[in-house]
Amino acid sequence: MFDHLPTKRRNILRALVAGALTAFVAPFAYAIGKFLSFQGTIGGSNTAKLSAADLTPDSPSKLVEIEGEPVIVVREADNSIRAFTATCTHLGCIVSYRPQMPGFYCKCHGGKYDVNGINVPGTRPPSPLTELVVNEQADDLTVSLTPKAKSLS
Repeated sequence: MFDHLPTKRRNILRALVAGALTAFVAPFAYAIGKFLSFQGTIGGSNTAKLSAADLTPDSPSKLVEIEGEPVIVVREADNSIRAFTATCTHLGCIVSYRPQMPGFYCKCHGGKYDVNGINVPGTRPPSPLTELVVNEQADDLTVSLTPKAKSLS
């Protein structure tokens, strides 16, 4: 293809064509490699199990993952244990529990939620966090992605 050009120029053009071809093929090779090496949650657990002893007064919250979704489990002041989705409804950052607020806080844009996961007016989150079902048996906790039924009070 480049036989009519001098050797130096031919080598430079070959390097440029090879670089362009590599830049074009690399994203496809990366995507195919990620697809072939995926070891996701197919058939995985749709619950998280933890001990109530993991939630202490010094550390009243714990972040767990269920089917790739972040979930925050909280021991409240009255020793009740609740779980909420931990994804901020503004931009999808992970929220943290702050007992001194009290409530949940998103450090990405200062979003705030109260202890019931309700977005605080005047902050960025457009909707509340979803409260999830927590099953307690003795000291063992099982959290699922099932939304807790709203009480009619």
